[in-house]
Parts: sequence; structure tokens; C-alpha cells
Amino acid sequence: MTYGYIRVKTSPAAEGRAVGSDYTANPATKEAVTTDLKIMGGKYEIDRVLAEAAPDEIAFQTEEKIQATVNRYHWLFINGNKDTATEFDGLAEIVDGSVTDFDGSGVDLSTVSAATALKLTEALDTAILAMKERPTYILANSKTIVKIQAAAKMLGYLTQGEDAFGKPTRAYDGIPLVDLGRYYNEDLGSDTEIIPIDDASGKTDIYLVALSMSGAHGVTLKGDKAISSRLPNFAEAGAVKSGDVEFVAGLAVKNTRAIARLENVQVQASLTTLGAITVVGAVNKVTVTPNKPKIGNKYYYAVDASATINAPTANTALNTSTWTALPANGVVVLAANGYVRVVEADATSLLPVATGIAGPVTA
Repeated sequence: MTYGYIRVKTSPAAEGRAVGSDYTANPATKEAVTTDLKIMGGKYEIDRVLAEAAPDEIAFQTEEKIQATVNRYHWLFINGNKDTATEFDGLAEIVDGSVTDFDGSGVDLSTVSAATALKLTEALDTAILAMKERPTYILANSKTIVKIQAAAKMLGYLTQGEDAFGKPTRAYDGIPLVDLGRYYNEDLGSDTEIIPIDDASGKTDIYLVALSMSGAHGVTLKGDKAISSRLPNFAEAGAVKSGDVEFVAGLAVKNTRAIARLENVQVQASLTTLGAITVVGAVNKVTVTPNKPKIGNKYYYAVDASATINAPTANTALNTSTWTALPANGVVVLAANGYVRVVEADATSLLPVATGIAGPVTA
């Protein structure tokens, strides 16, 4: 199931010429591209007794499986990689290295201020103007959407409207802000943001997409009613029957300037490095520079007798079963050749702000 199309890579240039001279050949560049439609969906099982006792159970299971399938497509739309047999290339793969792939590392929205809001609007406007047509949507995760809204409101760029169902929507200069939500990752055993935030760096990406038949669009086998469902058939013998949901789809980007990305935008604080940490095994003492944490913070520590200790996750509260408040005198129980990691964290929320490690401990 392959969909083939022509992708425009660069537009042609126009020039003037003198009488008697000719133009310089400078055609638009394009390439033949194919995308393989992928099958996605899932199955559920239900006992006939439960189906009789709770008549809405089949509808519930079907709707939940449809939503999971939609989330799967959204995840592939951003993160898909055709090198994996069950995936097609998503926006991240297609936009990578193109003229509309912008470095957003200069934008820091961990704390929104007038200065950081201006940085964001400049970056977004630059990306918008680089696109072939005005984007249909700005795609991001929930935290980033909140940050964009705050910055846009501060500078007067936040606009409001309604979707096709009358639900209020918020937009950046008239372009709707869309939170793609979360996707259940079977490998991790938990759901994650479709457009993730890197825990260590606090950075994420923002995507802009112009949906049209000449820009970016989805590809399906069945048009509008693309998601099919099959209900359990209890007319046949057997106590447990299954139903399933299926969607066959892909993504076509016919012009690379129909999509854009701001990469590595800072949306939450990252851990900084503490000053010097020294340990004196003879007296079991840990000394941190600076001697005292910032007002409202505390030092916490963890020790290991033989191995280094991983830094805590940024923006995740410390687990007090792992981390212990460092006494004011710095005296703790240490082991020869062991390691100690110290973390400065907010005394109330236990969110870490800085960390450092020392070891191996010597006498």
C-alpha cells in the first residue's frame, strides 16, 4: 500500500535580462517520494455475560480503542520513522535539516517575561514567514502550549475563536494552538507526551504545519470514514468474543515548506551543577560549596558503597526514600571507595535545581 507523489524541495528564482541575452536556467527542484500506508489499531475481548449485564461496555471499549488508534496516528505524524516496519516518516524526519528547520535554543520559556516572549514571537514569526503558506496549526505539548499562550497574551498576540463544534480555541496571531496530547508507550509501560520534553535539558520542539492537498496531508484508503470497527458477534458459539478497530493511513508532505520546526526550545528548568563537593572519609564529612543553599532550598544526599549515583530527574520531586536531608555539619555515613551525590532542591516541593557528585571516598 504505497502512495507516490512529487515533493517540491526548492522554488524557482526569477531574474531580469538585457535585450539579446538569455535567462539563467534555474528551475524548481522536486523529487519523487513514496510513503507506505501503515496499519494500526487494536483488539479487545469481552465476555457475553458482561456484554449482557453492561450493554454500554462494547461501545465503551470500541471508543477507547478508536481514541488509542488516533493517538497512535498522532504519534506517527510527529515521530514516525519508516526504518521501523510499522511506521511511516513523521514531521520530525521530514523537516530535519530543511530550510524550515530552525534552531530554537535561544528561546527560553522556563520563566516567561517580556524579553523571553519577544524571543518566542520572533522565532515563530520567522518560521511562519519561511513557509510556503500560512500554517493551519501550531503543534506542541501541553506545557509548551501554556507557555506560548502566556507569551502571546503578554504581547497581544493571543487570539480566541471556536472550532467546528463551538468549542473555544486559543491561537497565536490567528493560528490555532493544538496540544497533540499523550500516547501510551508499550516499551515504557506508561503514556508520554507525543511531542516530548527532554527531562535532562528541559527542551522540546514546536511544529508548524500547513494542511492542504499541495502541502501536508494525511493519506488513507477510505477517505473520511477511515477508521473501521468490527463488533463482537455473540450469535456464534463461545463465551468470549473479540472486537477490533483498524486504521490504514500515512502522511504526505508535498512541499517541504509546508512544515516547519522550532527545535530545542527551553520550556522548563534544567539541573545546574553544584560547586565543589569534598568528602573526608576519616570523619565521614561532606562539604559543599557554597556552604549553604539558596534561601528556601535544602541540600539532600545519597550514598553508594561501590558505584556512581545517577542525577535526579529535573522537574520531578525527590523521593525521600532515596534522598536524605544533608545535616548542617555535613556528617553522614560513608563507605571507603564509595560515592556521594548532593542535590540542592526546593525545601517544599522537593524539585531539584542543582546537583554534583564526589567519590570514590578515601580515608
